Amino acid sequence: MKLKKLKRREFLHLTAGAVLGAAAAACAPDPVEVERTVEVEKVVEVPVEVEREVEVIVEVPEGRTEPPMLEPRVADGTLPPVEERLPMTPFVVGGRDAVGEYGGEVRQIHHDTVWSVSTYDWLADRLMQYSDADFTTLVPNMLESWEASEDGTTFTLYMRRGMKWSDGEPLTTEDVDHWWNDWATVEGLGWVGAAFAGIQGEWAEIEIVDDYTFRVTYDYPFGIFPHVLTRHPGGYPAEGPFIPKHFCQDYHIDYAGEEALQGMMDELGLETWEQVYNRFGGQWGLNVWQFPTYAQEFPTLAAWIPVAYPAEGLIVFERNPYYWKVDLVGNQLPYIDNLRLDFVASTEAMHLKAIGGELDWLGMHDVTIANFPLYKENEEAGRYRVGDYLSCMTDRYILFPRQTLPGDPVLEEIAQHPNWVKALSVAIDREEINESLFFGQARMGAHAPMPMSKYYKPAYGNAWAQYDPALANQLLDEMGLDGRDGAGFRLRPDGQRLGYHIEHAGIRVGASVHEFTEMVATFWREIGIETTTREIAESLYNERMLADEIHCGVWHADRVTDMLMPVEMGWFLPVGNQAQGNPSASWTAWHQAEDKEAEGLVEPPDRIKQLLEWHDRMREVVDENERVALGQMIFDDLAENPLQIGTVLESPCPLIINRNMQNLPRPRVPIGWDTYGMSTFHPAAFYYEGGERA
Repeated sequence: MKLKKLKRREFLHLTAGAVLGAAAAACAPDPVEVERTVEVEKVVEVPVEVEREVEVIVEVPEGRTEPPMLEPRVADGTLPPVEERLPMTPFVVGGRDAVGEYGGEVRQIHHDTVWSVSTYDWLADRLMQYSDADFTTLVPNMLESWEASEDGTTFTLYMRRGMKWSDGEPLTTEDVDHWWNDWATVEGLGWVGAAFAGIQGEWAEIEIVDDYTFRVTYDYPFGIFPHVLTRHPGGYPAEGPFIPKHFCQDYHIDYAGEEALQGMMDELGLETWEQVYNRFGGQWGLNVWQFPTYAQEFPTLAAWIPVAYPAEGLIVFERNPYYWKVDLVGNQLPYIDNLRLDFVASTEAMHLKAIGGELDWLGMHDVTIANFPLYKENEEAGRYRVGDYLSCMTDRYILFPRQTLPGDPVLEEIAQHPNWVKALSVAIDREEINESLFFGQARMGAHAPMPMSKYYKPAYGNAWAQYDPALANQLLDEMGLDGRDGAGFRLRPDGQRLGYHIEHAGIRVGASVHEFTEMVATFWREIGIETTTREIAESLYNERMLADEIHCGVWHADRVTDMLMPVEMGWFLPVGNQAQGNPSASWTAWHQAEDKEAEGLVEPPDRIKQLLEWHDRMREVVDENERVALGQMIFDDLAENPLQIGTVLESPCPLIINRNMQNLPRPRVPIGWDTYGMSTFHPAAFYYEGGERA
């Protein structure tokens, strides 16, 4: 069979020349000195899990501490002055290019009338995060500080005194207690998030110490706990550990009573009071991922809050007057007053809006290097610039040949042979994919931590990533798959043609996933495997992955930097997130089961057990060097015998940004799920030069 080249029309290799984040310092009136305790981000050589609180003098310019948009409300007494709205120790956003200017609106998009994967990174602050100076140092974010015991079993978390919800009510440990004791740990009502569920679902114990301090304790070392908190967007329903008791108690039977809850059940057409509570207090992602009309009632800790729904799918946000971050001279953030979230039904409509100058931001889920020429050719007309960033998500396609296929024991035996994944990998011409889909802009390689990671070795990125169809054929022949039918396709041991099917969830995975999977199918057909590919709905994809019914799944390869990879290794091992991609949902279920001998579980091979043991040990240890050493033991093994097939080591992330926007991430930094998109870079500190979009 002759390999059919799937190249697009030829393009010159364009480069993104825009330099982001350059801005002159804004002029400000003469300052007055006010003493305030703040936190600053510091660059250190290795992360240390201790308090980072220092005393400094913050210069607060007169006339600049009150956002102009809020001045009328302060003047008429409907809103307290900014000094009373900020916590005693606000988070100070440093490292910006300039002191910003207030004002303006950012126009963004979403692809569902109430649900958004495009903008959560502007709204999802987390308890802890990594410094955007080095992406290694842990810093408190929503928390004021934290302490960890030397043995990694006990963590004391200090909240920001005086921090308030968006309705002005104080945030205290009453909110922690309500989340934990009234919802998360109540059978049939809540669930415990990853940080507090611990290792293998062995829950933490939470002790309320005082109004602003609580302690988290495990019966075993959980050294990675502070790192897991970087994935915890506190202050949003279901995530915890902060949930607004003063609001949610109106929907809880222990506080509101049966009569009130029955009335709500009747009004809403719900059957239980738990359903009522979860609608208002326990709905995952409310005001971050989901924005039903009642979301505007829910108190939040985000920089912007939904306030209006002028049309179907259109959501308007305005600044949270009680937001708890300030800039280096004491101005309350955010700088930008409003966000506008427009529903668009297709990528074509999204592109038309962008090149027509109707959008100010297209984020990591909505851009692809595959459209780089389109983006660059329309920069002037669209009044935007194309960001020069590295992706730790977008365009990084990864293939998951499933190791357990209960519906086809013959194919399962083939899939578990150590030659199978190797053969599939070396049959792929990654440079052809790079030229055809990414205009030569990507750095191709195997699935591995990104080269910037302390876990990375060149051997990981190079492992079985060469294009060598002769070697692929040899590996398959050695498996006993050397028989062929009249059309040249290989035969299975049972005499059937060797068919193999790739399934994916379309745009949810990436803008070029159709072309990518068609190219991969062509490469695999060339070595005698009858390969097909199809798109299915994400819900069906998840269902089939969980049932081990998909031969080969596809997702985007995030979780590849030191910010997230050690915390969530589901793309490398059968742990967690098995609905989107990993080697085996059955092995994951075994790993997560408390009783490993329970009926129906599928015990993995000894090699997989060893990998899982190293993984669990990585989560336990306190010492970072020991954690890295354990991780490299895993990657050494995977380089020798891969479980999944990566294609891209590094790829550009060409965000679309209004050309007036300033204080942006510096060029060539990683952006994706690992950074929680823009969250790591404090979008509340972004601003428009002159206070208005271009």
